[in-house]
Amino acid sequence: MDQRSTTSGEHPQPQPHPHRRRPLPAWLRHFGRNDLKVTFRCWVAVWISILLIFINPSLQNIGQSTFFAAIVLFIVPPAGILMVYLLASISLLVGMCLAWAWGILAMKAAFAVRSDDEMQRLLQSLQQQAVAIANQTGQPAAAISAKLVYDGFLLDARVVAIYYVMSCVFIYLLARLRYANAKFILLQVLGTITIDVFMLTGPILSHFKASLAQVLVKPAVIGVALGVACSILIFPQSTSYVLLSEMEKLIRLLEAPLESTRRLLAADPLSDDAELQTFKGAIVGTFKLMEPALAFLPLDFSRGRWNADDVKSLHARVREAATASLFLLNFHISRGSATAQMERLGTSMAVKAANSTPSSRDTPETDDHEAQDQDHQPADKESSPPASSNGSGSTFGLIDAMKSPEHSAIRPGLLEALQAATADVLQVNSRAIQLAAETVHLVNTSRWHLSASSKARLEHLQPELVEMQARLQTTREACVISTNDAIIETHRDLFDEDGLLTHRSSSNPLALNGLILSMVLEERIANTAATTEQVICYLAQLLALRNQTRLWLPTRLRYALSWLTSGDIAAPVPGASTGTAVDPDDVETQMEDTRRRLRMVSKGNRGARAPKNRSVLTRAVVGTYRWLFNPGGVYALRMVVVTIAVAIPASLPSTAGFFYRQKGIWALIMAQTCLLMYMADFTFSLVSRFLGTVIGGVLGMLAWYIGSGSGDGNPYGMGAATAVLAVVLMWWRLYLPPALAQASIMTAATFMLIIGYSWAEHHIVQYGLPGVGYQAFWKRLVLILVGAAAAFIVQIFPKPPSATRYVCKSLSNHVRTLNDHYALLISQWESHPNKHQQQPNTGVAAATAAEKISLKLTEDLMGLTDAISLLKIEISTTPFDQAILQRTRDRCHTMNQCLGKLLVLSAHLPQHLRLRLGQNTGLVEDKSVSNVTCVLRIVESSLRTGAPLPERLPVPLVETCFLAWNRHHEKAELSVELVRSQEYRQYCVAVSAYLSFLATLDDLVGDLKVTVGETHVVQRWEEEEVVEGV
Repeated sequence: MDQRSTTSGEHPQPQPHPHRRRPLPAWLRHFGRNDLKVTFRCWVAVWISILLIFINPSLQNIGQSTFFAAIVLFIVPPAGILMVYLLASISLLVGMCLAWAWGILAMKAAFAVRSDDEMQRLLQSLQQQAVAIANQTGQPAAAISAKLVYDGFLLDARVVAIYYVMSCVFIYLLARLRYANAKFILLQVLGTITIDVFMLTGPILSHFKASLAQVLVKPAVIGVALGVACSILIFPQSTSYVLLSEMEKLIRLLEAPLESTRRLLAADPLSDDAELQTFKGAIVGTFKLMEPALAFLPLDFSRGRWNADDVKSLHARVREAATASLFLLNFHISRGSATAQMERLGTSMAVKAANSTPSSRDTPETDDHEAQDQDHQPADKESSPPASSNGSGSTFGLIDAMKSPEHSAIRPGLLEALQAATADVLQVNSRAIQLAAETVHLVNTSRWHLSASSKARLEHLQPELVEMQARLQTTREACVISTNDAIIETHRDLFDEDGLLTHRSSSNPLALNGLILSMVLEERIANTAATTEQVICYLAQLLALRNQTRLWLPTRLRYALSWLTSGDIAAPVPGASTGTAVDPDDVETQMEDTRRRLRMVSKGNRGARAPKNRSVLTRAVVGTYRWLFNPGGVYALRMVVVTIAVAIPASLPSTAGFFYRQKGIWALIMAQTCLLMYMADFTFSLVSRFLGTVIGGVLGMLAWYIGSGSGDGNPYGMGAATAVLAVVLMWWRLYLPPALAQASIMTAATFMLIIGYSWAEHHIVQYGLPGVGYQAFWKRLVLILVGAAAAFIVQIFPKPPSATRYVCKSLSNHVRTLNDHYALLISQWESHPNKHQQQPNTGVAAATAAEKISLKLTEDLMGLTDAISLLKIEISTTPFDQAILQRTRDRCHTMNQCLGKLLVLSAHLPQHLRLRLGQNTGLVEDKSVSNVTCVLRIVESSLRTGAPLPERLPVPLVETCFLAWNRHHEKAELSVELVRSQEYRQYCVAVSAYLSFLATLDDLVGDLKVTVGETHVVQRWEEEEVVEGV
């Protein structure tokens, strides 16, 4: 829709977007050379592990669980860096080996309960009964003896108790370890599965068997070895290669905000909010994917032009460019939401006009008055104060224009002027982005072989980058000058002959909105170009400095160790298991990063904890209770309960044989792996695992009956059938969204179970195999449903962990983080100028910290998307629903963006403008600071508890800022000279960010009051009512 139409007297009419072809799903858009290489490498490893099932010597040596090697490769595919893959695989094997060692201890303790004489009597009784049955049935006595053992003939309550106690202690500790650090998920899952083998099989054994866990550990080691071999031999990737590949994707994504800017200035239909949010999520997600590889960069052993320090420095500059692009993209997201709101308002008003009565339409006076009222109706919901002759009307117009420039109407002719002024810089910036991506791609793909064309292109890239940098700098500076001229020319009526802002008390105060919008947009375009220029400049320096390909050896180990011990950096294999939800009650841990950055910026302001007057015993009891019953403790207790509940039939003489023959361990593993700390994750995990089981079962039966028909199994047919379907399964595992990783793993696991057990039925002599094809599938499906039912019962009792409460508490913690960021802003803004002169790097450190904490909070808020999307299917007792929590998250996004911009500007804004802004807007006044912090604290408490807000709060905060501005100004300070000043433009952007922050907080308070209600209502009693009450 043409934005200029919003300034006219006509109501804006919604215009449909032109028809566009629906693109392929994201998981089907991975046919690039690098993606195909990764898929081929992973497929080769999986297919070789599957072939081991059909090779009889390997099958006899490894055992019935030979298929487990392929399952391990589906859980941890060799899709990335060798070092990261090794760490993930080692954590998996460490968990299994720890469970093996603990199981041997449990077995040793259990066999010590019964004396040798007692054991001999039981074995003699077993032999006698087996011989008697053999004489009656004619079956071999050895087979009958084994059947009696598996049916629980040797079960003893004392032995069972020891196994269960020791196994449950181990399961509890693993669950607590997983809760403490999500990087130990693989260790916990595989360790729990291995200890299950001891707990279910150990009590029925007739002798000590230390190799019991070998049935799982041996194929797991083989799978890991195959993955390592394929990572080294088939298209190996170094850490720097993966980082540069992701960096290339991130650089190419920086084109999206520029394209949105061109569409806005050309008055083309804007991209919808979902598309813009997709671009934003892609930028943030790609940046987050680089974190694990960045931690292992000092350990990189690679061949190429650039070393680890070069790649790390380039990453820092790309991060700055991504941050600037996010600021520009957020501008368009806010603009798009405002446009959609205007369209809905226009449609609503058109419907009302069509439904109006004829008498009202026939009254011209009414029409005139209504049109006049609508013309003077402000865009914001707060009413405008009356204009006065001393210029306060112009002052309020300036403040209101700065409050939300993205929502402002655009003057006729302004778009054309801005388009002409910014066309060159946008075009050159786009070419610079393409050139930067091409440079990274060529350097990254020419590590081992450099063709003649690539060599010639690299030789020409360095001068092209230098030329592009100079051109981008020239166009950026020219853009600033021409944009300022265009802004002044378009708003010439707002200034007098001396270039000062006129005092037009009778005019619409929103006349300044287009001017401020232009200045804000100009600053963000210029900042985006400046950060792109830094990337181009550094690439040119690297090409000039590093002109030869060589081997680079590892440098430092401490970064990898910090990655391993830190719980905040992403795990190496995303989607390997359902991620541990961050405990929203663990506020202290979440705020440590902000406190550390506060100490970095302001060394002398460390804060002090309140003295604790409790006794040592009281603190110990309270601490122990909190540790036992926090979300991690409750999750571990539930894990123990569901383990005992599902495993009990394996320890009863009447049901032990049935449990073993029907592979009841599948139900136990399903129940254990389904349990999660919060209901949203549990619900999604339950559904995805069930669907994965069904799809995997269908594919498994398809492969079996195609490859074997009704026979015992054809190794060549099975090899061919599994080769084709393994490609599909590995493709799903690699490229489905991370939320569906559990479904893809469950699909692959069920597929391999059916193939493995169907083949073992005719090629291994083993008691208790589940059958062939369909028989194995329906047993698997029934046991999955049994395990899911057990997990569901345990999950909802005694109280289901509500996903809504989890989201509310998480948003409450994010509001607390915003409050800390606001305190950091005030601390930085109030810093003494002499201190900055003595320590010039302090401002740079503050800006760097601001970018990092702002981007970190953006990642955390984006991480709530999946949890909020699941709330529509949850029944909650809280007053919050999906819509209000989505709006709250969006408002937290906006406040984080504003505070991040202010923190960055606090390091670059000149001292006199910082002092002026702090005084004029009341930014650093004690009353304003206390009002903002108190409102944020009340909002945080309301989100956490659902309690209603007090009726009387110091809101709207924007009005308080206006009063502070009026107190320091007799008239608005704006002139042509100031519009041309770059420093004043940054000053206006800072004021706009601060006012947007206050306005968003006011809107958040209003939303919460509508949702949770008001309390402490102050009533104005009439005198008659008071008398009657007395």
